[in-house]
Order: sequence, then C-alpha cells, then structure tokens
Amino acid sequence: MVSDSNMDLINLTKDGNVTKRILREGAGVSSEKGNSVCVHYESFLQETNTKFDSTRDRKAEFTFNLNSGKVVEAWEIAIPTMKVGEKAEIFCTSDYGYGDEGRTHIVPRKANLRFEVELLGFWENATSAAERIASAEKKKLEGNQLFKTGLTEEALFAYRKARDYIKDLWNCEPEELEASRILIVTIQLNIAACYLKLKNYEFTIEVCKRALDRDCTNIKGYYRLAQAYLELGEFDQCIEFTKLGLEVSFKNQKSISLKQI
Repeated sequence: MVSDSNMDLINLTKDGNVTKRILREGAGVSSEKGNSVCVHYESFLQETNTKFDSTRDRKAEFTFNLNSGKVVEAWEIAIPTMKVGEKAEIFCTSDYGYGDEGRTHIVPRKANLRFEVELLGFWENATSAAERIASAEKKKLEGNQLFKTGLTEEALFAYRKARDYIKDLWNCEPEELEASRILIVTIQLNIAACYLKLKNYEFTIEVCKRALDRDCTNIKGYYRLAQAYLELGEFDQCIEFTKLGLEVSFKNQKSISLKQI
C-alpha cells in the first residue's frame, strides 16, 4: 500500500490490500450488514493523488445499502468498521476498487485508490409498527449519545431518522399509536435542541410547535421556543411562551399534588 506513514494504518483484510487510517474518531455503534448508510466522501488516485469524485463538491450526501453491490468492495469491508461521526482514509489496491478495467475516462486500469469517508449515519429496515417504534427508540438513544459527545450534526441525523420511522405511523394498535405519539414528541424536541446548538432558530421554532401540537403540556417545548425567540430578539414572543410554560408547569404540579392526596 502507498502511504506517508504505515504506523497508524489498520489492516482490514488478510492480504493487507485494504487498510484504514482514522482521521477523526466517531461515537456510538457501527452499521451492520443490510443497513442503509449515508456518507460524505472524496475519491483519489493513490499514485498521483488526483481527486476524481467528491460528494462535498456536489454538495450532496451519498446513501446506499451495505452488501448491495453498489460500491467498491473496499467500502463494503471498511465502512462497517466505522462509527457514526468517524472520518477515515481508506486505501485499497485495484482488486478491491475498480479492478483491471477501471472506469472509463475516470479511473485508469489497475489503479490503487484512496478515499476520505465520513460516516454521517445509518439505519435499518423496519416494517411492522412494533419494529418501527423499536427502531425509532434505538435511533433516538443513538442521537442522545452523539449529542452528549458534541457531535450535534450527527445527532440531528440520528433524530431525523428516528422520526422518519414513525412520523406517518397510523395503521396500528391504539397502544402503539400512543407510544408513537409520545416518542415523536420527545424526538422533535431533541431535534429542536440540535437546532438551538446549530443556531438555526427558525427550524427550532418549527419543530417545537409541531411537538406542542401533539402534546400541549410539554414544558420543554415552551422552554425551547422561548430560547429560540430570545436568540432572535423577538422578546414579546419569548415572554409569551415563557408564561405559557410556567402555566403548564403550575398545572402539572397541581395535578400531581391532587393525585397524592
């Protein structure tokens, strides 16, 4: 393999023809066979360090299913070793890239390759209501872990995927429908927390209002709305939602006290 330093290269195949160097550590768990994954990447010819493809240049993420035959074998081997948020260099010989033929006008024959890949997120297939709720809960917990480690954009990706599982869930048992409603409120407010960190206050307001449409007693919804309006300098709105939150908090406390009598 061609590299400036082999000291921090990780061998991923017995023949040593696929290796990885971690440029930035990730967090959480890794993807599994059959998952859909989303990445940013840049592709280079090793010999000349010539870039021939880049999602960053196109300003578009790339999504594919693992073990679907849609990407080079080196990716199928390397990406399952990565954690969400991880950025890594992947090196491979032509046997694990585009082979003896290469890609016409793009990759020469028998070319060794280098990729810079960032794993943005992954998700599994779920069909039944129970599976979708379980998958949403799993992605929510993943988002929580990423948020705590400071990977806000990666956490936002996880929360969005969690929301996707259940946002249109309706044809199910009443208890599943209620579990979905409660869960999506939590997910929406976690998304709002990410937007606050990213200083995207308009989106914070939008998702908080969606959450309050489903649960008008959620104090976090009012609190984060007030925060967003404060940051925007819209003080009247900030005061209004602060008051509403305090009223809800008072009613909740009163209700709890009555139940204890």
